[in-house]
Amino acid sequence: MNSLEFQKKLSDAWLELIIKRKEDKNFTEKQAGIKAYDKYWFTLDQKNLPGVIINLDQDIEFNITNFPKAKGWVFNKVKNKIIMNINDEKYKDFFLKLITLILSKIHMQNLTGKESTKCFFENLISAKDFFEDDNAPRKLTKESQIGLYGEVHVLSKILAKKLDNEGLINSWTGPSKKHDFTTEKILIEIKTTTTNSKKINTSSNNQIAPVFDKALNIIFLQIKTSSNGFSLVDVINNYLTILKSESEILHNDFLLKLAQCNYLDIHKDEYSQKYEIDKTNYFEVRDDFPYIKKVVIPDELSDLIITYKIDLEKCENFRINEEQLLNKI
Repeated sequence: MNSLEFQKKLSDAWLELIIKRKEDKNFTEKQAGIKAYDKYWFTLDQKNLPGVIINLDQDIEFNITNFPKAKGWVFNKVKNKIIMNINDEKYKDFFLKLITLILSKIHMQNLTGKESTKCFFENLISAKDFFEDDNAPRKLTKESQIGLYGEVHVLSKILAKKLDNEGLINSWTGPSKKHDFTTEKILIEIKTTTTNSKKINTSSNNQIAPVFDKALNIIFLQIKTSSNGFSLVDVINNYLTILKSESEILHNDFLLKLAQCNYLDIHKDEYSQKYEIDKTNYFEVRDDFPYIKKVVIPDELSDLIITYKIDLEKCENFRINEEQLLNKI
């Protein structure tokens, strides 16, 4: 069964569930559902909001209190079952798409037992930010669009010179981790701007700093609007076409990571601005790279976050070229 056939099977299960819910008013009181795949069942709560029932294997322990809380979902554990439901209609479409992609990944990779459960929850948690957004679903901000544009460009046009598509997808950690790419040997952070400024923002006090167990490098993209360029949708669709011709698994994995970035089909028409790459800059973050080395935090303060800008114009001593970066991977 290919991915399209499997996803149709899941869609049919949702439709069967809706019909059953209408015919049996006590359906949700029984905590019943429709089997979707393997240990995963679809369910609807009393408000007709969708959810998933996961039947745990006997050797799998799951402490519900340790699971991350989010505004948009509710978890309960009944004996060897975990029941997850969303609690607001606004999360419905994203939830259905996300669960479909996760189960497709489990199906295509033939994951069972602990590996299946681990895959399900890891990918669910990676999309947690969406379920924390009171205004979801909303389109990506201009800054997020440009950032995603840069990441997909680097993935498909630069790192593709060194890594195969499986390596590229696995190394793209921007949707879920501190840095955009994590390879076997190095970390890579992508910064993209449409301005002439070479000052880059940090998302935390140590995001751009030589403090990690792998060497950190920066790819700084300067892009400009151009009618002859490509839109965010273009660069994504072009790479999806490549993946589709090679592997349904990789195609599904890329879609899953796009969903975790909150890139949704309903907003595609709003991502029509076209860009072209103006300049590509490469820097290595060595021990003497400028960063805040020590912060003294008084006991009275907590949850302190420090952000600042780094002026790459003044970091020429750390500049490298594309070949040097690719040789590190």
